[in-house]
Amino acid sequence: MQSIFSIRVLRALAALAVLAGHAQDDLVHRLGLAQALPDMRLGYAGVDVFFVISGFIMVHASGGLFATPDGPRIFLKRRLIRIVPLYWSVTTLYLAITLVAPHLPHKAYSPGMVAASYFFLPWIASDGLNEPVVGQGWTLNYEILFYVLFCVAVTRPRYQAVLLVSSVLAVGVMAGNIFALPMPLAYWSNEIVLEFVFGMAIGLVYTSGMRLQRWSRLLLIGAGLLLLGRTAFESGAAEFHRLPDWGIPAALIVAGAVLGAPSGAWAGARPMGVIGDASYALYLIHPLVGRAVRELFVRSGADLVAVSWFYLVTAAAATIVAALAVHFWFERPITRALGERYEIRKRLVERPAPAAK
Repeated sequence: MQSIFSIRVLRALAALAVLAGHAQDDLVHRLGLAQALPDMRLGYAGVDVFFVISGFIMVHASGGLFATPDGPRIFLKRRLIRIVPLYWSVTTLYLAITLVAPHLPHKAYSPGMVAASYFFLPWIASDGLNEPVVGQGWTLNYEILFYVLFCVAVTRPRYQAVLLVSSVLAVGVMAGNIFALPMPLAYWSNEIVLEFVFGMAIGLVYTSGMRLQRWSRLLLIGAGLLLLGRTAFESGAAEFHRLPDWGIPAALIVAGAVLGAPSGAWAGARPMGVIGDASYALYLIHPLVGRAVRELFVRSGADLVAVSWFYLVTAAAATIVAALAVHFWFERPITRALGERYEIRKRLVERPAPAAK
């Protein structure tokens, strides 16, 4: 599958937006410095952009798998190889830090929580939060649900598969709004899963060959940004609904970014494409790097209110460097190695038995 440069850039921007939101939140709740940076919680909408992109990519990248006997197996193999090694490694690192440095603040990790974290199952921790060991991994609990549904549906032609997955997700959300579902069904019935449906719909439009004029795409992106900005300036008392407030704007932005004529990397934007390739690593490790940078600033005696923007830029730069290192020296090599090993084993299994002498 040929990569779409605009998607790579969007991934970079979404990951950096989440990083900014966490950095500001960290200053407020860890150090009590609410005045250090402006409210950056809008950065968490980067997750919604990721969800829409995920729905789009599954439809776009699975073109040769729909309605084929090996489609589900190949699809699931690709997704697990892409997601599991790095996530399990970061989860193990979190647990190792707890054992090596128990004096550092951390969540209480029960055996059930640890097991649920490794198997991408929602788990209510002792503090009442629905978070795995790696806190930002809550999004992967939704991603894996989507992958499982898509794996089953890929046995059908593309349009039927999308309709099947969309129907299951929509029925689940409706059931969650009507009934008091038990865990984990209550977790998986959150309206945020409909953002995968938005992405799949964009994927169908894209694979149909439909392309928009530049002005139409800019209009979609501008509308999405304006809708996102509106939520940033609304009163804190305003009722927030993630799907219309962040999900729909994210879908508009993704649609505007991808529904154009194929083009190469934009001049000067290639570094963002590289960061986008490492966005999964960036998303998973940014709290660890951010904590290290925060501790360095605190121990230096710096006035974090006065140097808050420098702190944010430093945290972002350090995280980008660390994410690129993880991506190029761990994520890509292990993904490639596992993929090659799988293909070798597949050929061995499928090799015809030697003829009897």
